[in-house]
Amino acid sequence: MSNKKVLLSAYACVPFKGSEEGRGWNWAVGLAKMGYEVWCMTNVDGRAKIEAEHAKLGLPNLHFEFVELAFDLDARLFDPSAKSIYLHYYLWKRKGTRRAVALHKAHNFDIAHHITYGSVQQGTCLYKLDNCKIIFGPVGGGQMALPIFETYFENHWKIEVIRGFISKMLVRYSGSLGQTIKKAAHIIATNPETKALLETHKYARLGQCHLSKIYAIPKEYDNLEFIPKEPHQELRIIWIGRLLPRKGLNLSLHALSLVPENIPYSITIVGGGQNKESIGEWMETYNLNPSKVNVLGQIPFTQVAEEYRKADIMLFCSLRDTSGTQIMEAMAYGVPLIVLNISGAINLVPESCAIKIDPVTAEQTVQDIANAVTLFQTNPKLRNEKALNAYNHAMNSKWERRIAYFTSEYYEK
Repeated sequence: MSNKKVLLSAYACVPFKGSEEGRGWNWAVGLAKMGYEVWCMTNVDGRAKIEAEHAKLGLPNLHFEFVELAFDLDARLFDPSAKSIYLHYYLWKRKGTRRAVALHKAHNFDIAHHITYGSVQQGTCLYKLDNCKIIFGPVGGGQMALPIFETYFENHWKIEVIRGFISKMLVRYSGSLGQTIKKAAHIIATNPETKALLETHKYARLGQCHLSKIYAIPKEYDNLEFIPKEPHQELRIIWIGRLLPRKGLNLSLHALSLVPENIPYSITIVGGGQNKESIGEWMETYNLNPSKVNVLGQIPFTQVAEEYRKADIMLFCSLRDTSGTQIMEAMAYGVPLIVLNISGAINLVPESCAIKIDPVTAEQTVQDIANAVTLFQTNPKLRNEKALNAYNHAMNSKWERRIAYFTSEYYEK
């Protein structure tokens, strides 16, 4: 137990959600349960849910500070699926800087920790605080899409190239990030590419940047039991993610078109986004049987859990991703994976839980994915072994362990 005072910068923080929102909430609650006096600074989007759950928790050492923008800008700009979110986050950080400085003056924090958004390029407003330990991360954003996958970005490849260029320029020239690196005691990266990029910064110090060691499943999954799948012939595949070019759904569908006709499978696609209308076109392009493809779109978090229960394997072949929250969710339900061995999946997914594809060429990659699907369908023993390994790995990756490790390594040393 610790009585240290912590300011947590968690722009995204909502209970009972996945991704960034769930991460912000679980860090805040987890730190408070360990005995830290926590002030969590967040935006107003999840205020009602946060206050309702906070009242139930009985944690007097957990305090929430809601940073609200003037001129009704929260209502006008806050939309995580729209580009306006970048402007909202920028304005929130500007106002949050003043709030953080005022809070530090009032409470004299021992530690100031930026947790969400987990993007490296913009740094954190917490660098403005003096006389406290500043921790930045886990953050990603240094990963770049491989040029071999240009075809799968379709007419978005130029945007991807520009994004990569801007990303590198921001890391090099962003004043906020530069000051963050100057002041931070520790910076934790979610993937090797981000760590390597950070270490090239002129202000980076030897031993300052670390690779994230432990991830966590959603708290709601802590008490799941492993339920072996009953023997059946059809391989039930699940694909979950936002339907964006970088998520590589078309690459996954291309790979499935190369699976031999005598290998029975079905795929369920969960998620919404700009590429939703393209799914039908991709199915036609790759001559996929529509009866094998079930498109659910965006569904509630509780319903996603039901889909994990049905699935035999997850196909996660994102072309560029910080880590992939759904990876840990799938493993908690004993769902083994097929992943590209790039970005966060490199250290997030053990070999014992998945078939990992090393991309060399686009043609080789899609064929290797198809071969992995075939192997999982024809080798139920292998599938069951990896399913149990995935479950065990997930159950050893709970928030209590993640936060205990993180605080022992970066808060208390």
